[in-house]
Amino acid sequence: MKKIEIKLKNCQYEIVYSNIEDAASNIIPNHLKGSRVAIITDVNASKKYLPIIKNILLKLNIKIIEIILPSGEKNKDLKVVTKILARLLKEKFERQDAIIALGGGVIGDLAGFVSAIIHRGVDFINIPTTLLAQVDSSIGGKTGVNSTHGKNLIGSFKQPKVVICDINTLSSLPKRELLAGYAELVKHALIGDAALFTYLENNVNLIFDDKNILEEALIRSANVKAGIVMKDELEDGIRAHLNLGHTFAHAIESASQYDGTILHGEAVSLGIIMAYKTSMMKGICSNEQVNIVERHFKKIGLKTTFGNLLRKKLNANLLIDLMKNDKKVKQGYINFIIPNKIGQVSIRSDIDQKIIESVIDTTLSS
Repeated sequence: MKKIEIKLKNCQYEIVYSNIEDAASNIIPNHLKGSRVAIITDVNASKKYLPIIKNILLKLNIKIIEIILPSGEKNKDLKVVTKILARLLKEKFERQDAIIALGGGVIGDLAGFVSAIIHRGVDFINIPTTLLAQVDSSIGGKTGVNSTHGKNLIGSFKQPKVVICDINTLSSLPKRELLAGYAELVKHALIGDAALFTYLENNVNLIFDDKNILEEALIRSANVKAGIVMKDELEDGIRAHLNLGHTFAHAIESASQYDGTILHGEAVSLGIIMAYKTSMMKGICSNEQVNIVERHFKKIGLKTTFGNLLRKKLNANLLIDLMKNDKKVKQGYINFIIPNKIGQVSIRSDIDQKIIESVIDTTLSS
C-alpha cells in the first residue's frame, strides 16, 4: 500500500492508495471516534461506490446517513450547504460522528466545508474518485463554495483525518474528466518538478492507457503539492504557486456561471497557457518554453483555445473585472503566478493590465 504523509503544525494525516473495499474494511473504521458517519456523494459516485462502502460499514455496525447530490459545480453553493446542515441536524448528527466525502472535487470541497462548520468542526474523511480530486483538491485542506462574486470565495481550511485514493475509480471516467484532472497533474510538474514534466512528455501517448504510468505520474504530482502544503499550510507564501493558471481560470469559470460549458480543469488548462504567454510578453519565460508547454497540451488533448460558446460570453474587460475579486488580490493589485521556466514559478504583482488584455484578446481570437 503506497502512502504520502502530510505533516503539518497541528496535525498529520496520510494519503493512502488503496482499493475501496480495503478502505471501508480497515482504513475508515480506524479513523472514527463514534459509530456513525454521514456520506456526502453525488449521483455518479453513489451508483458505483456507495453500495460497496455501505455494505461493509453496516456489517461493522457503523450507522450511515446518506446525502446524494446532483453532479456539477453548481452544487458549490451556500444554499446547498444550508440544506446539508439542516439534514444532518435533523438526524441529530453529533460531534463524535464523521463526514465522508465520496466523489470529485466539488463533493470534497462541499463535504469538507460542512465538516468544518457543523458543531464547530467534526472529523472528515475524503475519498476522491476523479483524477482532479486525487491529484489536487483532496490535498491540503482547502474547502468552500462559490459566490456570485467569484469562485471559492467562501470557505475554510479543514484538514482530513485521511485521504483514500483508489486509482481504479479513474477507469470509468469520461475522457473529458480525465483531461480536466490532467491539467492539475501537469500543473504540479510545471511549478515544481521539471523531471516529472519530462516523464509526462515521454509518456504522453500512454498515460491514460497504462495504469502503472498513470499511477506513477499521479503520485509524483501529488508529492509536489504535498511538499508545498507542508511548507505553507495556510497560503501565506509559496502555496500560492499552486494557483498557476488559476487567476485566469477562476475568472473564466465565473463568467461562464458554472453552466457546464467549461470544467475547472479545462479553465486551468487555458489559464496555464495564458500565464505562459503573459510571462513571455513580460520577458521572463522564453518563447521556446511556451511552445513546449502548448505542444504538450495539444498532444494530450487539453484546451489551449476558447470554444465558440465561451467566445460569445467573454471579453478582456469582463475577465479582468472578475480577477479583481480573486483571493490573491492584495491592496488592489492582482497577484499572478508567472512561470520563470518549466518547473519554476514566481508571484508577480507588477503585470501591466495592457499585457493581460493583450493575452486575453489573443487567446480569444485564436
